[in-house]
Amino acid sequence: MLAGSIQARADINRHWGRVSLFALAAQRSQAGGENNLFTELVGTLMFRSSVGEDGGFEYAIDSRFAGYPSTEGRSQRVSIFDAHVGWWTKSRTFGFRAGQVWLDALGALGSLGGVVAEARPFRNLPLGIGEMRLGGFWGFEPKIMEAGYVSSVNKFGGYLAIEGTTARKHILGYVNIENQGLTERSVLVFSNYIPIKREFYLYQAMEYDLQGPAGQGQGRLTYFFANARYSPLRLIELQGIYHHGRSIDARTITEQVRSGRPVSESALEGFLFESIGGRLTLRFFPGLQVFAGYAQDKTNEQDEKRDRLTFGFFGYNLFKTGLDLRVTNSRFSQAGRSSYNSWYVSLGKTFGRSLYVEGFFSSSVSILRYFGSQVHLETRPRTELFGLSSIFYLTRRASLLLTLERTSGDFPGETRAMTGLSYRF
Repeated sequence: MLAGSIQARADINRHWGRVSLFALAAQRSQAGGENNLFTELVGTLMFRSSVGEDGGFEYAIDSRFAGYPSTEGRSQRVSIFDAHVGWWTKSRTFGFRAGQVWLDALGALGSLGGVVAEARPFRNLPLGIGEMRLGGFWGFEPKIMEAGYVSSVNKFGGYLAIEGTTARKHILGYVNIENQGLTERSVLVFSNYIPIKREFYLYQAMEYDLQGPAGQGQGRLTYFFANARYSPLRLIELQGIYHHGRSIDARTITEQVRSGRPVSESALEGFLFESIGGRLTLRFFPGLQVFAGYAQDKTNEQDEKRDRLTFGFFGYNLFKTGLDLRVTNSRFSQAGRSSYNSWYVSLGKTFGRSLYVEGFFSSSVSILRYFGSQVHLETRPRTELFGLSSIFYLTRRASLLLTLERTSGDFPGETRAMTGLSYRF
């Protein structure tokens, strides 16, 4: 009995991590037969500890490093998501973290360089609702693509979270970003996950700006996502998705206001995307499912909505052959434009206990283009991508990844190769 208790406590107060190194090379064909070579080296380091009911210290590091050997003038990049230490009282009633912290409860707004304090005043709420967490934070705005903090930008706020069994969660937060005396953003953040038995679940996430960036424009809903699934029978699953958002460059708008420059209406509106649709999935027997869905999408501010009809199937270990097969077809049509199909096909198989190989094909590839602070989704119906990917488990903790891709069509062809080595501990 004592040995089991000691072992359980050791399992709770453990640490774990992962170290990875990836290398990417891409060769693009240019006009006149010239080739342009791009290379990238990426390293990742993640190391975390957990705290049991006895409390104590915790620590975490989660970072990315990137270099570009073949590109002159392009500097190396360092991204730090977590680099903090913390301490909890017994029973984890109160704790704090100091350093660079990513608060998952606040989504994309959760990056912080500073201090986070959290209390858990109610560990067992009535009616089996779960436990309550109250938190507050203050600090600086970390840079995303390099180490350090944005000059003269502070962030503060708080959150309330109620978490129950079966991953049930409700979160309400507030984030205020101050930029040299101006309120760059003042945002309410909301998310929840509601499971009901094994038949239904609903996930929602929202950001609502209480005012426009730097006081320009009106407060509005800037992001909302909802995903609901209902499975009345084991054979049938119904899914509905709604996604709406705006991409507003609040930092640039604030700098324009500080320098006395006018702010355009298009900058305040931001890049709009919106999608609403549903899907029906049928599971005929374990390992095989067929699906069909319909949606309407709007991916750029000036575009008309487009219709998207999707169908396909996925088979895992088909007929006990070890083969995994996925086939998906999406048919797009839009007013004033020609319709087109987008296919995705993949076939994979496990060899022994250590090697998994997958071949894949995709047509009508879409890409994101950035023009300053503007984002544009560009679709290229006459493109094709062929690829081969494999993962080899060297040991229980180490794995080797290799991916080869070739893209061709109505733009310069590109050949890409990526390999990576990961070790978990």
